[in-house]
Amino acid sequence: MVSGNLVRAQRLLVLALLLSVEFALLELGMRVAGGSEAAPAFQQIFMQDPRVGHRLQPGARTVYSTAEFTTRLSINPQGVRDDRDLGPKRPGQTRVVVLGDSLVLSVQVPVEQTFVSWLERGLSAADPSRQWQVINAGVQGYGPVDDWLFYRNVVDTLEPDLVLIVAFVANDATEAFDKAAWLTADQPLDSARTAAVVWTRRMVRSSMVLQTMRLRWDQMRPDAASPGAERPLASYLATPPVEVTRGLEVTREAFGRIAAMAAKRGAATALVLMPARFQLDDGDYGRLRARVEAAGHALVRQAASERFSRALAPLGLPMMDLLSAFQNQEAPAGLFFQRNIHLTPRGHELTGRILADFVLSRQVLPSARAR
Repeated sequence: MVSGNLVRAQRLLVLALLLSVEFALLELGMRVAGGSEAAPAFQQIFMQDPRVGHRLQPGARTVYSTAEFTTRLSINPQGVRDDRDLGPKRPGQTRVVVLGDSLVLSVQVPVEQTFVSWLERGLSAADPSRQWQVINAGVQGYGPVDDWLFYRNVVDTLEPDLVLIVAFVANDATEAFDKAAWLTADQPLDSARTAAVVWTRRMVRSSMVLQTMRLRWDQMRPDAASPGAERPLASYLATPPVEVTRGLEVTREAFGRIAAMAAKRGAATALVLMPARFQLDDGDYGRLRARVEAAGHALVRQAASERFSRALAPLGLPMMDLLSAFQNQEAPAGLFFQRNIHLTPRGHELTGRILADFVLSRQVLPSARAR
């Protein structure tokens, strides 16, 4: 009996060793090939910050490549994506800061092709009486609570005249729900649950194999809505889970704090709603709807955009929903890359032009309203 248990234990040990070797070889091969956010070249642009959780590493430089793009990334001394050292705000300068997640950071395109850069060029061309400077304050993995902590602890020192908050309607509600306790405490927390979620996500991000497995799991389980899981479609369900309804409340509070702090500094705040690709891509929508229906749920294509619009309306802030403008374009699906959820160069140019018109409207800048 003892010898039998010993043999089984030895077999399990050998199996574990073989699996470990196979995992290591697969991980090594994927790292050499690149093309994932888990690649060391990409991860090195981030740092931990006890005030905000994580942020971009000031002075970091790297080249990030995938099958769809190769991009040179530069993080300036202020810790935002820019080739320029911003320095102190100059007299007569009008600064616009754009907050958000990876859709703002936009590692898929060169910095001069981001919608933030297009916005700066558009504003300068339309209103040369001002010295416009638009700052990309997007950070991969951020949600509404992260936006608030980053604004309060880092971005406020940049002295913006206008804060544009870009909300990604597909997952900002669930991201806010996950960090509701951070908002209550007004700082990052290391609770057991939060620590477990953060540790799991760090592990996944650090491993190209695990990240690929996570992406495949998301494709198989688009209806997942449990805390800590990736929930890309929860905000579009006909009957949204509590993570969405409560997350929208947390989002409103976080954005309201940003607007209140900006107002005390004499700055304005405006909101931008960014849709997901499947809201514009009929093929994507059909495939996702079929999966969700097979899991016993109903997918409402524009529900997230509508829910964010209603939830944020009580803030009384100027709001631009990009969905309708995107829908009016020829071949709107081409505004996003096919292998990820981010904007193509064409999508960036369009977004920059739309936002330039929005910012120059009399609803946004305080000085413009006073004219």
